[in-house]
Amino acid sequence: MARAASFDAQDVTILGQTLHFVVPPPEGTVDVAIVYNSLTPGSALEAQQIEATVRNSPSVAGVTMNPFIVDVEKLNTRHFMVAITADGAGTPTLKDLLVNRHAICMTGHLDQVQSGTCQIYVTSSPTVDIRLNQSASDAADIHFATAFRIMVHTL
Repeated sequence: MARAASFDAQDVTILGQTLHFVVPPPEGTVDVAIVYNSLTPGSALEAQQIEATVRNSPSVAGVTMNPFIVDVEKLNTRHFMVAITADGAGTPTLKDLLVNRHAICMTGHLDQVQSGTCQIYVTSSPTVDIRLNQSASDAADIHFATAFRIMVHTL
């Protein structure tokens, strides 16, 4: 079942700051896919909540985020640099697209990062916890500065 407010304003700030540690860092406007799975109850609602949160904080740490909601099965029809995933969106389809497009994935669902379908787990409540699946990151050819890797837990 999807959690309410799985990705809050503090998590969006962490996302913006994390993008600065990508080598090379993105510039300008970043298309952010808010990905849900129509087969998972509550996933679309969670995606709507995430999209509203990102839209209310469109510019973080000098990066302007352009969020849009998309079903994981239609993600291949959209351009994106970053994906934020709702419950159930961590599928082989998502993983393949991340690898092929060299895109970054962040989620509030630890199981997706543990399984390697998404690269970064983040939560800021009750304390900040960031976990990186290094294998998933390497597969998508996403590289982070050493300073970032020191700050996160690597799975």
